[in-house]
Order: sequence, then C-alpha cells, then structure tokens
Amino acid sequence: MKHIVSAVPGRIRVRDSHLRDGARHAGLGAELAALEGVSSVEGNIVTGSFLLRYDAAQVPHPVMEARVSTAVAAALDLPPVAAQEEASGRRTLRRWQRDRRLNTWAKYGMLGSLGASLALAAAGSKKAHAATGALFLGLLGIHMAVHRRHLFK
Repeated sequence: MKHIVSAVPGRIRVRDSHLRDGARHAGLGAELAALEGVSSVEGNIVTGSFLLRYDAAQVPHPVMEARVSTAVAAALDLPPVAAQEEASGRRTLRRWQRDRRLNTWAKYGMLGSLGASLALAAAGSKKAHAATGALFLGLLGIHMAVHRRHLFK
C-alpha cells in the first residue's frame, strides 16, 4: 500500500498527509495500538506519520503489513485493501515465503559459485572459471528479482 513507506519485520512506518487531521490521527493511533502483537505506536501529527513496532515472531511480517493497510484504509476512507492488492499485484504470504526461500538458496549459491570461480581462476582453468562466474551472475539476477521492490525506490 502506498501509505506504508517503510516496512521491515518488527517495524512499519505509515505516512499520509490526511493523517495531519487530529481526529483521524488519534483514531488510527488507537486502532494500530489495538492490533495483536503491537508493542508500541509512535505518532507525529505534524508529519502525519506513525511508527509501529511489533513482535515479528508472534505475527508474520506480511500479515501485520496487511492488518496495518486495512486499518489505514479504514481511517482514510479508502477502498478495501483486497481490491487494492489485486490491482497492485502485492505478494501474498505464501508467495513471500517462497521468494524468501528462493532468495536464501540463491545467496548460498552465489557464495559457493564465487568461491569456486576464484579458486578455478587461481588454478588457471579459464572455461570452468567463466562457467562458475556465469552461474554467479544468474543467481545474482534471481536475488535482484526478489528484491526489485527495494532496488528502485
């Protein structure tokens, strides 16, 4: 959702100019504080933002992000979050977990292929060095595709 400007497991920041209104700000702050797993909510009416901290072990990140999006949509009188997610193609929990596993294996593969490529270069095997270097670049492409959302902000 475009109102979530920063989101990492355990921490979500929400910002919108409409949250500079005192009644909306207070209402959303109370609603965010009531969410399951939330440990603290800090609001700033001047900037129209909230910083929400939560227990990421208790509530998975995509679930909390969806709950916060729903609360913000209700406070700002926006269309339902499900309709917005379908339109924007947001990742579901299952897809997020799949991407995370894929990225973990891509990083292990990058580390292994980089080590092998350097060892083969030192040994003087140019063809094997080039092949492992190409494998490294392919795995780097997977890593960048998983993180494309954060690369071009």
